[in-house]
Amino acid sequence: MIKFYVLLKILIPKWRHHLLLAAYSGLLSILCYTTAIADQNHYNNLLIGDRAAGLGGAYTAIADDPSGLYYNPAGIVHALGSNISGSMNALHMTTTTYKNALGNNTNWKRESSTLLPSFFGVFQPLGAGKIGFSYAVLDSMQEDQDQTFTNIAGAKKTIDSYTINFNIQDIVYNFGPSYAFEYSERLSFGITLYGHSRKKEQIIHELIAINAADGGDFEQGSQYLSIEETGVRPILGVMWSPRDKFSLGASLSRTYILSSDINKQETFKAQGQSSIALAQVPSDEKRQLPLTFTLGAAYFYDASLLLSTDITFYDKTNDNVTGYRERVFNIALGAEYYIDSELALRAGFYTNNANTPTLKSTGANTSQPEHVDLAGMSFSTSHFTRNSVLTLGAIYSWGDGEAQLFAPDTSDGSYNIQEVKMNSLTLFLSGTYSY
Repeated sequence: MIKFYVLLKILIPKWRHHLLLAAYSGLLSILCYTTAIADQNHYNNLLIGDRAAGLGGAYTAIADDPSGLYYNPAGIVHALGSNISGSMNALHMTTTTYKNALGNNTNWKRESSTLLPSFFGVFQPLGAGKIGFSYAVLDSMQEDQDQTFTNIAGAKKTIDSYTINFNIQDIVYNFGPSYAFEYSERLSFGITLYGHSRKKEQIIHELIAINAADGGDFEQGSQYLSIEETGVRPILGVMWSPRDKFSLGASLSRTYILSSDINKQETFKAQGQSSIALAQVPSDEKRQLPLTFTLGAAYFYDASLLLSTDITFYDKTNDNVTGYRERVFNIALGAEYYIDSELALRAGFYTNNANTPTLKSTGANTSQPEHVDLAGMSFSTSHFTRNSVLTLGAIYSWGDGEAQLFAPDTSDGSYNIQEVKMNSLTLFLSGTYSY
């Protein structure tokens, strides 16, 4: 996303007076609003694969079904079936609430929901190893909202009504082949070479009606944003079983953006003005995505009980599209219990910490990206037949933090920081077949 200060440099020479009037109203200007839209602030938004999702994503030291192509391709050499395919469909819903965002006691609530085929994978023997292909949706958001707020209190001007309409679609997915081979009875290696794709389209319109006592008239703004990017993501994996019942797994990956096409158009009309400010900002700037390293361990207590854990490290990045992103650690814990040969239960816990800096209450001259650390829990149950597995599960995550929907007001030093609550629910259904 194009930084706010880039737009200011374009607009201020001719429209400085308009922008100051907009900031004086104390409400969202379309020029400030963009930092609060896309959730690029977390790396673990969707859990991939049915068994792995049930374990909270703690799967790097197991990885012996199709989702292992994503978590650790070295694990697929230990799969029991000769040819295995798996698919997963998920309903993903997210709610974000900004407390007192529009004046005192006026919260702003955003909701996103999407139904998507979140994963597909297949592998089979090839020579001394196994070859596979998989498709994984890493993140998906779809918002379509029409909201009107009336008689907003706490603003510097009396606002009769504030209307915001927006439609946002954003999806990130990986797809590509994998290969794994067994170096020895206890050691295996694997590689996945994913193609990376992201497509986003965002349309927003805002209308602020100002009370006659404060001059009347209205302010309005609109924005269109499209992003298309492609790249590659190699994943290197290793699996080691130093002792019976115990395994260690590790994976190393990074996404490299090869091409990026960003188009942004904004219009703005200030109070008391008949003219409209227009900004068009094309860009081919590329995001930097972090080097990612995951270390996992699994303990097979007996034929019925499995315990697993993952620790994932994401390195810091800094670019002109998303700005500075901090180093992040996430953890995952999982447990699997077989009631009998036909029924298994799984539960997991995981974190999805923000990659953004903690918000400053002083010293910031532009809007800061929100910072919300998330935690989640998962549960799934699988029913086994001779050649197939049917899995049903749910994932719930939650977290509190801070956001800054408005640019700082230099006239009085206020920083307009809001409390934020986020939660999401994912329901998934998956089938795996071996033959």
